Amino acid sequence: MQIWSEQDFRTMPWKNGGGSTTELAIYPPDAGLDQFIWRLSTATVATDGPFSHFAGIERSLAVLSGDGMDLYLHDTGDEGEVAELRIDSAPFRFSGETPVVAKLLNGVTVTDLNMMSRREVCSHTMLRFGEGDHFVQAGEAQQILLYCHRGQVSLTDGTLVRSQQLLLQEENHAHEGISLQFTATAESDICLIIIRFSATGAS
Repeated sequence: MQIWSEQDFRTMPWKNGGGSTTELAIYPPDAGLDQFIWRLSTATVATDGPFSHFAGIERSLAVLSGDGMDLYLHDTGDEGEVAELRIDSAPFRFSGETPVVAKLLNGVTVTDLNMMSRREVCSHTMLRFGEGDHFVQAGEAQQILLYCHRGQVSLTDGTLVRSQQLLLQEENHAHEGISLQFTATAESDICLIIIRFSATGAS
Protein backbone atom coordinates (compact mmCIF):
# COMPACT_ATOMS: atom_id res chain seq x y z
CA MET A 1 0.00 0.00 0.00
CA GLN A 2 1.19 3.50 -0.86
CA ILE A 3 -0.22 6.94 -0.07
CA TRP A 4 0.79 10.10 -1.95
CA SER A 5 0.06 13.68 -0.87
CA GLU A 6 0.11 17.03 -2.66
CA GLN A 7 3.87 17.45 -2.16
CA ASP A 8 4.41 14.25 -4.15
CA PHE A 9 2.42 15.40 -7.19
CA ARG A 10 4.02 17.20 -10.14
CA THR A 11 2.61 19.80 -12.53
CA MET A 12 3.49 20.04 -16.23
CA PRO A 13 2.07 21.49 -19.49
CA TRP A 14 -0.62 19.64 -21.41
CA LYS A 15 0.63 17.49 -24.28
CA ASN A 16 -0.97 19.97 -26.71
CA GLY A 17 0.30 23.01 -24.80
CA GLY A 18 -3.23 24.27 -24.09
CA GLY A 19 -3.06 24.15 -20.30
CA SER A 20 -1.45 22.36 -17.38
CA THR A 21 -1.90 19.03 -15.65
CA THR A 22 -0.90 17.77 -12.21
CA GLU A 23 0.30 14.18 -12.27
CA LEU A 24 -0.86 12.30 -9.17
CA ALA A 25 0.66 8.92 -10.09
CA ILE A 26 2.03 7.08 -13.11
CA TYR A 27 2.87 3.42 -13.78
CA PRO A 28 5.61 2.40 -14.16
CA PRO A 29 6.84 5.20 -11.83
CA ASP A 30 9.60 6.34 -14.23
CA ALA A 31 7.42 6.33 -17.37
CA GLY A 32 6.85 9.33 -19.62
CA LEU A 33 3.74 10.31 -21.55
CA ASP A 34 4.63 7.93 -24.38
CA GLN A 35 5.48 4.89 -22.24
CA PHE A 36 3.04 4.76 -19.30
CA ILE A 37 0.72 1.82 -18.68
CA TRP A 38 -1.59 4.05 -16.66
CA ARG A 39 -1.56 7.65 -15.49
CA LEU A 40 -3.81 9.55 -13.04
CA SER A 41 -3.85 13.33 -13.09
CA THR A 42 -5.91 16.45 -12.45
CA ALA A 43 -6.19 19.39 -14.82
CA THR A 44 -7.47 22.94 -14.59
CA VAL A 45 -9.51 23.84 -17.65
CA ALA A 46 -9.83 27.64 -17.87
CA THR A 47 -10.91 28.05 -21.51
CA ASP A 48 -12.84 26.17 -24.16
CA GLY A 49 -10.71 24.06 -26.46
CA PRO A 50 -9.58 20.65 -27.73
CA PHE A 51 -8.22 17.77 -25.69
CA SER A 52 -4.85 16.19 -26.44
CA HIS A 53 -4.77 13.16 -28.75
CA PHE A 54 -3.64 9.90 -27.08
CA ALA A 55 -3.50 6.95 -29.48
CA GLY A 56 -4.13 3.55 -27.87
CA ILE A 57 -5.35 5.07 -24.63
CA GLU A 58 -8.67 4.68 -22.80
CA ARG A 59 -9.66 7.68 -20.66
CA SER A 60 -12.08 8.37 -17.81
CA LEU A 61 -12.89 11.88 -16.66
CA ALA A 62 -14.66 13.27 -13.58
CA VAL A 63 -15.35 16.94 -12.79
CA LEU A 64 -14.06 17.87 -9.32
CA SER A 65 -14.87 21.60 -9.17
CA GLY A 66 -16.53 24.31 -11.24
CA ASP A 67 -19.93 24.40 -12.93
CA GLY A 68 -19.05 21.62 -15.36
CA MET A 69 -18.34 21.29 -19.05
CA ASP A 70 -19.75 19.76 -22.20
CA LEU A 71 -17.51 17.47 -24.24
CA TYR A 72 -18.15 17.41 -27.98
CA LEU A 73 -17.00 14.05 -29.40
CA HIS A 74 -16.57 14.42 -33.17
CA ASP A 75 -16.16 10.83 -34.32
CA THR A 76 -19.58 9.93 -35.67
CA GLY A 77 -19.39 11.59 -39.08
CA ASP A 78 -21.88 14.32 -38.16
CA GLU A 79 -22.03 16.78 -35.26
CA GLY A 80 -20.98 14.06 -32.81
CA GLU A 81 -22.02 13.05 -29.33
CA VAL A 82 -22.16 15.58 -26.48
CA ALA A 83 -21.30 14.45 -22.94
CA GLU A 84 -22.54 16.75 -20.19
CA LEU A 85 -20.14 16.53 -17.23
CA ARG A 86 -21.08 18.16 -13.93
CA ILE A 87 -19.62 18.09 -10.43
CA ASP A 88 -22.08 15.35 -9.42
CA SER A 89 -21.79 13.32 -12.64
CA ALA A 90 -20.50 9.79 -12.84
CA PRO A 91 -17.07 9.50 -14.52
CA PHE A 92 -17.19 9.58 -18.32
CA ARG A 93 -15.17 7.09 -20.38
CA PHE A 94 -13.90 7.70 -23.93
CA SER A 95 -11.08 6.75 -26.29
CA GLY A 96 -7.94 8.85 -26.43
CA GLU A 97 -8.11 8.87 -30.24
CA THR A 98 -11.53 10.53 -30.27
CA PRO A 99 -11.39 14.24 -31.22
CA VAL A 100 -12.84 16.04 -28.18
CA VAL A 101 -13.59 19.73 -27.70
CA ALA A 102 -14.50 20.98 -24.22
CA LYS A 103 -16.87 23.88 -23.62
CA LEU A 104 -17.09 25.26 -20.08
CA LEU A 105 -20.50 25.77 -18.54
CA ASN A 106 -21.04 29.50 -17.90
CA GLY A 107 -17.35 30.05 -18.68
CA VAL A 108 -16.40 28.92 -15.16
CA THR A 109 -13.01 27.22 -14.71
CA VAL A 110 -13.18 23.47 -14.08
CA THR A 111 -10.83 21.07 -12.33
CA ASP A 112 -11.12 17.47 -13.50
CA LEU A 113 -9.67 14.07 -12.63
CA ASN A 114 -8.33 12.13 -15.59
CA MET A 115 -7.41 8.44 -15.66
CA MET A 116 -5.63 7.03 -18.72
CA SER A 117 -4.68 3.41 -19.39
CA ARG A 118 -2.88 1.82 -22.34
CA ARG A 119 -5.46 -0.36 -24.06
CA GLU A 120 -3.17 -3.17 -25.23
CA VAL A 121 -1.88 -3.98 -21.73
CA CYS A 122 -4.31 -2.52 -19.22
CA SER A 123 -7.94 -1.58 -18.60
CA HIS A 124 -9.61 0.46 -15.88
CA THR A 125 -12.96 1.39 -14.36
CA MET A 126 -13.48 4.65 -12.47
CA LEU A 127 -16.18 4.84 -9.78
CA ARG A 128 -17.33 7.73 -7.62
CA PHE A 129 -18.39 7.61 -3.96
CA GLY A 130 -19.71 10.04 -1.37
CA GLU A 131 -20.40 9.88 2.34
CA GLY A 132 -21.01 6.47 3.94
CA ASP A 133 -19.77 2.90 4.21
CA HIS A 134 -18.62 1.25 0.99
CA PHE A 135 -17.33 -2.15 -0.08
CA VAL A 136 -15.63 -2.81 -3.42
CA GLN A 137 -14.93 -6.36 -4.55
CA ALA A 138 -12.65 -6.38 -7.61
CA GLY A 139 -11.90 -10.02 -8.29
CA GLU A 140 -9.92 -9.38 -11.49
CA ALA A 141 -8.01 -6.30 -10.30
CA GLN A 142 -4.27 -6.10 -9.78
CA GLN A 143 -4.37 -2.54 -8.44
CA ILE A 144 -6.87 -0.06 -7.01
CA LEU A 145 -6.38 3.71 -6.78
CA LEU A 146 -8.46 5.73 -4.31
CA TYR A 147 -8.33 9.52 -4.64
CA CYS A 148 -9.85 11.61 -1.85
CA HIS A 149 -10.68 14.94 -3.41
CA ARG A 150 -12.65 16.15 -0.40
CA GLY A 151 -13.36 14.76 3.07
CA GLN A 152 -11.59 11.77 4.59
CA VAL A 153 -11.58 8.00 4.13
CA SER A 154 -10.86 5.38 6.76
CA LEU A 155 -10.08 1.77 5.84
CA THR A 156 -10.93 -1.19 8.04
CA ASP A 157 -7.26 -1.56 9.05
CA GLY A 158 -7.23 2.00 10.41
CA THR A 159 -5.48 3.60 7.43
CA LEU A 160 -6.63 7.18 6.82
CA VAL A 161 -6.71 8.84 3.41
CA ARG A 162 -7.17 12.58 3.84
CA SER A 163 -8.28 15.31 1.45
CA GLN A 164 -6.00 15.58 -1.62
CA GLN A 165 -4.33 12.23 -0.93
CA LEU A 166 -4.09 9.22 -3.22
CA LEU A 167 -3.88 5.58 -2.12
CA LEU A 168 -2.59 2.66 -4.19
CA GLN A 169 -3.62 -0.85 -3.11
CA GLU A 170 -2.15 -3.88 -4.91
CA GLU A 171 -3.27 -7.50 -4.80
CA ASN A 172 -1.25 -9.66 -2.41
CA HIS A 173 -1.17 -12.77 -4.59
CA ALA A 174 -1.64 -13.34 -8.33
CA HIS A 175 -5.27 -13.84 -9.41
CA GLU A 176 -6.49 -13.07 -5.88
CA GLY A 177 -8.07 -9.75 -6.76
CA ILE A 178 -8.64 -6.91 -4.31
CA SER A 179 -11.42 -6.12 -1.87
CA LEU A 180 -11.59 -2.72 -0.23
CA GLN A 181 -13.93 -1.64 2.56
CA PHE A 182 -13.93 1.99 3.62
CA THR A 183 -15.95 4.75 5.28
CA ALA A 184 -16.11 8.27 3.86
CA THR A 185 -16.94 11.26 6.06
CA ALA A 186 -19.70 13.80 5.41
CA GLU A 187 -19.42 15.73 2.12
CA SER A 188 -16.63 13.47 0.88
CA ASP A 189 -15.89 13.19 -2.83
CA ILE A 190 -14.00 9.99 -3.60
CA CYS A 191 -12.90 8.56 -6.95
CA LEU A 192 -11.82 4.92 -7.05
CA ILE A 193 -10.13 3.31 -10.05
CA ILE A 194 -10.01 -0.45 -10.57
CA ILE A 195 -7.00 -1.49 -12.69
CA ARG A 196 -6.70 -4.77 -14.56
CA PHE A 197 -3.62 -5.87 -16.51
CA SER A 198 -3.90 -8.06 -19.59
CA ALA A 199 -1.82 -11.22 -20.06
CA THR A 200 0.87 -9.10 -21.77
CA GLY A 201 0.78 -6.34 -19.15
CA ALA A 202 2.91 -5.97 -16.04
CA SER A 203 1.64 -6.06 -12.47
